[in-house]
Amino acid sequence: MKKVILLLMILFLMGSIGCGTISKSVFVKPKPPEMPQEPSYYSVEWKDCDGNYCLDEENAGNLLKNKSLIDDFVNQLKATIKKFQ
Repeated sequence: MKKVILLLMILFLMGSIGCGTISKSVFVKPKPPEMPQEPSYYSVEWKDCDGNYCLDEENAGNLLKNKSLIDDFVNQLKATIKKFQ
């Protein structure tokens, strides 16, 4: 008899604290991060020097600036990819 009363008390307490309720799962899709915009590059003109291609000082500087812009853009893309993981 004591076991039955104890069992009824446990069932009553479980019902009163909400252990037997079923909750609905809600899945939230995170908003994907914004993709970085590709930079605008400096113009570079290659010149023909006796059958070879060469650059003057200004175009060589523009080529180095473009390399720096590309490196920064690649790093931004890598950071965006890491956010997806």
